[in-house]
Formats: sequence, C-alpha cells, structure tokens
Amino acid sequence: MRDQPTRVVVVQFPHWSAYADALGCSARSAFEPVVRAVVAHVPLVEVTAPGIIVFATRGPSRHAGGDDALAALVHAAIQRQLGTAQPRFGIGIADGRLAAAIAAQHSLHTGTPHVVAPGASRNVLADTPVHALVQCVEVIGAVGAGVPGADDVASYREVVSLLQRLGLYRFGDVATLSEADLIARLGAFGRDLFRLAHGMDRHPPLTVAPPPDRVCSHQFDSPVESRDAVLATVDQLATAVVGHLVAHGLSMVRLHVSLESDHSERSERMWYRADGWSAGAIVESVRWQLDAWVQHDAPTSGVVGVRLSPEQMVVDVGRQASLWGGERDGDRHAQRAIRRVVDMHGAESVTIPTWRGGRDPARWFEFVRSDAVDLERRVAREVAMPVTWRGSLPSPAPSLVFDAAPDAHIDVYGTDGRSVGVTSRHAMSDEPAVVRMGSATYDVLAWAGPWPVEERWWDMQRARRAVRLQLLLRERGTEQTRAMIAVLEHHVWRRAAWYA
Repeated sequence: MRDQPTRVVVVQFPHWSAYADALGCSARSAFEPVVRAVVAHVPLVEVTAPGIIVFATRGPSRHAGGDDALAALVHAAIQRQLGTAQPRFGIGIADGRLAAAIAAQHSLHTGTPHVVAPGASRNVLADTPVHALVQCVEVIGAVGAGVPGADDVASYREVVSLLQRLGLYRFGDVATLSEADLIARLGAFGRDLFRLAHGMDRHPPLTVAPPPDRVCSHQFDSPVESRDAVLATVDQLATAVVGHLVAHGLSMVRLHVSLESDHSERSERMWYRADGWSAGAIVESVRWQLDAWVQHDAPTSGVVGVRLSPEQMVVDVGRQASLWGGERDGDRHAQRAIRRVVDMHGAESVTIPTWRGGRDPARWFEFVRSDAVDLERRVAREVAMPVTWRGSLPSPAPSLVFDAAPDAHIDVYGTDGRSVGVTSRHAMSDEPAVVRMGSATYDVLAWAGPWPVEERWWDMQRARRAVRLQLLLRERGTEQTRAMIAVLEHHVWRRAAWYA
C-alpha cells in the first residue's frame, strides 16, 4: 500500500459555503444530502470538509464497470440530488489525492468528470506547478510535521515560495530528487512531498473496512432522546480513545462512527483528518452526523449505542507548541461553552468572525454560524494575517469599526474654514484642520492619505467610489488624542473607525 499509488476519486465543490449561505443553512447540513447521494453507491467515503468527498475506486469501480462509469454514476447521482439550481462541482479520478484533486479542478472547467488513466498521473503531476498545493490543501490535508493545519493556507504559500526559491517550480522537478535529499532539506514535509510528486498519499483511502483493534463503545440503559446527552457520552468516549492512543504513541487519522437506535436503525460514517483526531474534533464530527441522521432519516426511537472505531493510526510525532500563544485553558473553556450554547439554542445562536477580505476595515471580517468553523483547529494553529488586498488601508488595523449609519456623519474643514473635498484625480482641496462630530470639535494634529477606492466601476448599480483619510485628533479643551479613519463618499464625510 505504501509503495503503490491508490486510485482515488475526489468530488469537490469550490464555493460550497456561498451556496449554503444562499440556501440559508449551514455548510454541513446543506452538504449532507450530497454525501448521502454518494454513499448510496459507495459505502466507504471520507468527508474531509463540507464540499469535499474522497474515496478509493477499488470495489466501487469494479462494481460500476470501470472508472469512467463510476465517475458518470457519481456525477449523475449528485445532479439528481441538487436539481437544476446546483453549484459548480468537479469529479476527478487519478492515482493519489493530489492528482485526483487536480483532475477535479480540470472537471470544474469542463463540467464533466475527468479521469486520468492508471499510471498516467505522474505525467500529469510532472507538468503541474507546485502552487497546486495551495489549491488542493483541503483535499490532501496537512503534509509533514513542519506544516501547520490543513486550513492554514498562508503557511502553504510560504512552503510553495520556498520550493520556488529552491528552483522546484513543478512536481516533475521534485520527482527528480531523491527522498533522502528532500528529507535532509525539508524534514517531514520533504518525505510527504516526495510521495505526492510520485502520485502516492500520506494516508491512502481505505479500500476495505479493516477490523478495528481499538474500539470504544457505550450502551445506554434506555433509549436517549437528548442530543446533548449523546454528545456528552461521545465526549467521554473520545477523550478515552484519544488518551489511550496518545499513551501508546499513536495518532488516529481515520475514524468510523456508528450510532444505533433502539429499533436497530443505524447511522455510520467514516471520517478522515490528516493531522490526527482530537477529542473535540470527534465531538464536532459526531454532532454533524447525529444532526444529519435525525433530520434526514428521522429514527423512530432514541439512541441506545455509540461506537468509535479507529480505522487507521500512525505514529504520533507530536506537535511543537508555540513559544507565544497557542491553545490555553481559557480557549478550551470557551469551546465547551460555545458547544453548550449551540446545543441549547441552535448553531445560529453563536456567530464567529472569519476573514473575508476587502479594502475597508468594516468588510475585512464577516460573522458566520459557529458550526461552519472548526473552533479547535482555528485556536490550535498560529493564525497568519492573510495577504493584504491591493488598495486596502495599511496596518495596524483599527480597533473599533463603524457601519455607514446616519449618526456616523462628521464634518472635516480645512485651514480656510471650508469643507475639505477631493477632486476626480484624488487631490485634496485643502489640508484637514478641524473635525466636528456632533457637539465635539477636534483639531487635526496629523493626517495621511487620501486612500482612494474605486470598485465595480463597470456596474452602474454597484459601483463605489470613496476616499479615506487617517487623522490624528485632539479634542479641544483637553489633552486627549485619538486616531481615526474618515471616509468621503457621495460628497459626505463619515467616521469609519477608531484606533485604540
């Protein structure tokens, strides 16, 4: 298994979160019907994240009549499930996760499944830029102990930049090097990079269901109807199985979860996580599985049995803790508190800020439902600041951001006492000298700008043109100074943000 590539199928929806938002539900709950449509034909699938399904072709391909027939079968099943208003998705089949993910990217543009012939994946990878690591990060998962979590795209960009500086622009360049040389230069990442360049995986998908040698299960005395009670038991089981594996120097990367009702109804799901499962991650995945089971299958009785079966384990190489930051006790308490609130009031009761990007501080982050964010992985990794948008304000970021409410109106006057304006060439009519906000008057001690914004100029309905200033103010009659951002839009000045 280690020396031979595994034929892999990758089903990928690149914009699934936006599609789920348009439906008004979470990414997980919206993706569950798609997973169930695929599971109807392929029982052993891996759900790595909402919008991504991975499974091996061995067995399903032979049953369907070949890789092409299997891809067409899965494609038709997904189309029937989603109906006419469906998002773009791609299906790729190749040797290894990376080549299959690249084939799925190609399928996105053609609209039909893309199948790479057996043995031809190395030729495809040879001409593929190493930047594909960033595009396929959610499919291949974290590679090597030297790379943070699979969702830390910024860290992968740094790795790709290092490879390019070393002259390794394509995976074909990487394949010409020996594994020993890559390990000597890049450590654990070099080992996994060598395998990826040759069409192999760090953890190949399962082709058969192996008998688990470490199983953690619980039988309730009576059927349990409360989801909170079931998840509390799962938390205890997950803590026990993870603790047992850690004591033996092992980490679980693939987990089989089975839930059984009093009427012998079952919900089974295979879960995969490249950087290993923790107790909190197991609870979140079982929550997803339990909610989907109740919503779509509507079991006729309560849960009487829970079974956690580690299906694949690797040596636990450990995780280097950060000198500053990292996960603290307060973070773990906050995660448990959020889970408790969600259990009582639903996932929409807690929102989490996530990076969206933009040129204005008010648009940098947006709030999403808590079940759309992996809280544990988000806290455990060192969050790197995303790439700065062209035309955005320079750092540091302001501490208090306002919306475009009517009470945010201010007046900015120049040295001649007249209102300051900006020409079509972004030239100031005068230097700002005084700012009035309500009954308060401020003297301008220093200013920077203007920072122009011209967005969607091709769309008359959505076009936006604005100018921003950074001002250092001192309130008259006091010695207090504050820094702020002022925005001129539609010939009206408004306060946009305060700096701490």
